Amino acid sequence: MRILEILNWLDDSGFKYKFTGEKETELSGFSSLKNYRTGTLSWIKREQNYDELNRPSNIACAVIQSGVSVDFLNAIESDASKEIFFAILKQFWGMGVWQEEGSIGKGTVIDPRADIDPTVSIGCNCSICGNVIVGSHTIIENNVVIQGNVRIGDNCIIHSGTAIGTDGFGYFFKDNGAIGKVEHFGGVVIGDEVEIGANVCIDRGTIDDTLIGDNSKIDNLVHIAHNVRIGKSVCVVAGAVICGSVVLQDDVYIAPGGIVKNQLEIGNEGFVGLGAVVTHSVDDGTVVAGIPAKVIRTIKRGDK
Repeated sequence: MRILEILNWLDDSGFKYKFTGEKETELSGFSSLKNYRTGTLSWIKREQNYDELNRPSNIACAVIQSGVSVDFLNAIESDASKEIFFAILKQFWGMGVWQEEGSIGKGTVIDPRADIDPTVSIGCNCSICGNVIVGSHTIIENNVVIQGNVRIGDNCIIHSGTAIGTDGFGYFFKDNGAIGKVEHFGGVVIGDEVEIGANVCIDRGTIDDTLIGDNSKIDNLVHIAHNVRIGKSVCVVAGAVICGSVVLQDDVYIAPGGIVKNQLEIGNEGFVGLGAVVTHSVDDGTVVAGIPAKVIRTIKRGDK
């Protein structure tokens, strides 16, 4: 394919960029800068990365971050180089939906009470039980369990092995020392454009619903306990534990292994560092790290 085809698509999609070079140059695919293959499209985020590889001049074309100086012919420069590069890959070389829209894999069981949009694709050996609603163009991979009162929005991705709507950890001690169980009557509500990683557990609420806002991204092996409320565009990364009744406001970032104690609130654009244990609520735009987590500074561009 020619670079011109990529540029025409970028124009139609409304991306902002500047191109220098020869639009008729042909590309055979894409590759990383470190393992560059002749005739392919690559991405240069920092000039330092380019310098460390002795500034190779045989690059057919690269998407570069604004301000990076290159000495080869064809460059697509943008302030949003990462977004543009991976958008191009998805558009021209992406694998697309891993299975056909509206398909249901072998071994999957769906409760008659469930309301599944006909555009939803569901993998093998899934169990969807209860008053479950799933919106349009959502993808549910293999071995997923969704139960109870669960509502999932449009254009979501639920990766393999995830369980949504199970009971939370709710117990009390009786006078005789026995442990009594708190029944959970709430559900789970997941907004639009949400991605849930593999082997994630999302508990239903005790009375009110557990909530996950639009465009939020939950990585693999995350636990979200009962009554948690997650805002819009929140990232919760691998191995994190969000304890019961925590509130994560919009644009919060929880780094890998972060733990947030029950009933706390992380303010808008709050950032919880690697392996941090949060024992007090966090103000808007604040970075915390450590055990127990302490305030480090305010959020900066590029932290996420």
